[in-house]
Amino acid sequence: MSLHADSQNQATAGCEVATSCTGLKVARLPSLSLWIQRLQVPSLILGTVAAWLSLASHAQSLDSLPVKEHPRIFLLGEIHDNPNGHSLRLALVQQLLAQQPKPVVAMEQLDRDTQPDLDLALAHCQDADCVLKQLGSRDWAWDFYKPFLQMAIDQKITLVAANLSHADLRQVMSKGFSAVYSPQAIAQYKLNELPKPLLNLQTKAIQEGHCNLLPAQAIGPMVRGQIARDVWMASVVMGIKNSTVILIAGNGHVRKDAGVYAWLSPQHQAQTQVHAYVEHAEKSDADAFDHAHLVATIDREDPCLVFQKKPVPP
Repeated sequence: MSLHADSQNQATAGCEVATSCTGLKVARLPSLSLWIQRLQVPSLILGTVAAWLSLASHAQSLDSLPVKEHPRIFLLGEIHDNPNGHSLRLALVQQLLAQQPKPVVAMEQLDRDTQPDLDLALAHCQDADCVLKQLGSRDWAWDFYKPFLQMAIDQKITLVAANLSHADLRQVMSKGFSAVYSPQAIAQYKLNELPKPLLNLQTKAIQEGHCNLLPAQAIGPMVRGQIARDVWMASVVMGIKNSTVILIAGNGHVRKDAGVYAWLSPQHQAQTQVHAYVEHAEKSDADAFDHAHLVATIDREDPCLVFQKKPVPP
């Protein structure tokens, strides 16, 4: 959510299940503009928390749309910092695991370049803390996601690192899609002719998610970064054949009108069910999710205070 030369050696589950893995080029990290260099991962995550709060604040009531018969792909969203949503989603995942034989769980929280270390850790560790120690991951509130790691250990479930790396993201933001995706992948997903409604939604989310404090020149690159991640996660989902697929990601990433779902083929969309976990529900965004689970709100500091204290560089 890296492409250094040694990443060519990743004959891992992440590439094995993702048909468009060959659509990514291996390249060195380019020189970055000052503001990209200073956009640290925690602030990006905080910005997307605010963005997803904005995107998900207008959602339909649970079960207001017909349930797709026999879905194979489940895109399960979240508000990253809301434990109530995490608990409700975990219950659904446990239900799916009981009903579906050996599903594959793909996670936004795991960058694709961690797949070899992830596979090794899952093969040798007895608990989630051991896995996290091997991965050295610090970017997420991992207490929310440890249950998925433990499930993978205890039930031998395939776990896929479904996000682009931070290096990938910076490449896309500074040089465009062609810095990471091959011409074939760009043509396949039509990344040079992005749908205007999708682009508008992503732009609005980025602006509002950063409290309308981003400099104008930063918005386009950050939108590209979000889209690049959605495309990659869609390629991972579509590359998993003949298995139930569960994607764990933010509400903004699973939206049907702007997220991963929008990049799935029509055949895969027909097999997909989308769940969001939201703090407010309205029918005005009924097209965004198949099911919007209303969860109790939590007390949180205004995310905008962070950007006001530490402005994004111009």
